[in-house]
Amino acid sequence: MRTLFHRGLLSAWLVFCASSLHGQERSASNWPRQFVHDAGNVLAGTGHVLSNPLRWRSKDWAIFGSVLAGTFAISFADEEVNRFFQRNQSRTGDKLASFGVQCGEPRTAVLLTGGLYLSGLVLDSDWLRETCVTLSASLLASGAVQYPVKIASGRARPHVGRGHKEFDFFHGAEAYSSFFSGHAMVAMVFSHTLARRLQPLPAKLLLYSVGTLGGAARLYGEDHWLSDVTLGAIFAIANVNSAAQGLAEQRSHSQVGSRQWCVFASARGLHTTVAW
Repeated sequence: MRTLFHRGLLSAWLVFCASSLHGQERSASNWPRQFVHDAGNVLAGTGHVLSNPLRWRSKDWAIFGSVLAGTFAISFADEEVNRFFQRNQSRTGDKLASFGVQCGEPRTAVLLTGGLYLSGLVLDSDWLRETCVTLSASLLASGAVQYPVKIASGRARPHVGRGHKEFDFFHGAEAYSSFFSGHAMVAMVFSHTLARRLQPLPAKLLLYSVGTLGGAARLYGEDHWLSDVTLGAIFAIANVNSAAQGLAEQRSHSQVGSRQWCVFASARGLHTTVAW
């Protein structure tokens, strides 16, 4: 299954490369400068996401509270959903779950983002590079929050057998790091980022289906509760939106603040003009 997954990953990479080819190959001498520029944008986008609560207004805090309240309400269905998945185990389900888990693996995130970014450099595709900058900023910011939260909360995974209400704060063991789902988060970051940038509806539906499968696979394998997966997906979508907004604002400010100087000669001497 892993071999099949990586072949599919390579195929998807080639499809995105082909669909995003807008010019000739860029000279390799420009790559280091472009990489430094994009790395700076990734850091700026990550900082924008992490500092986003500082810019929230009353409406944003109300939405945040609604998400937490909704997650708490969903948690009442945790046990029943867990029993549903355990009653419906099958070979087909095993294969789908294996694929879904791979979609949310950190290694997959690194390989796919790195491959797409390298393609963006070689093909001189701003679309691919900008996509990878948003992906990287969203993944870094999401991981910076999710990892400490899961360690601090110490929620027992379903396979531990202690129920969905068991929280052993700062337990540290992998079996007590259920809240919230990193795999669901990573899978949805990819799905939502690409779905935002692709127009065809079938492509959007396929991407969101894959993102949802990443979370469902964790339910199937008794690694997470429904509330873990739901919060992970919502968190991913919010972070992608924030990263994309921050990068768009940064580009806008850069364009507005940029000036073009021009020096030209005439019968009266040298003249200088500036445009912005």
